[in-house]
Amino acid sequence: MARFPEAEARLLAKKICMKCGASNTIRAKRCRRCRSGELRVKAKEGRGV
Repeated sequence: MARFPEAEARLLAKKICMKCGASNTIRAKRCRRCRSGELRVKAKEGRGV
């Protein structure tokens, strides 16, 4: 689905904690909720059906 670049950046420029599932800023080194270092970048594409 095509979106505006501004909306795309706001929705997808995040990191997700692998331990607790909290969303964090893209610059984060540790989770804001559980302080874990296990962060991944939010998926840019869908899981596929």
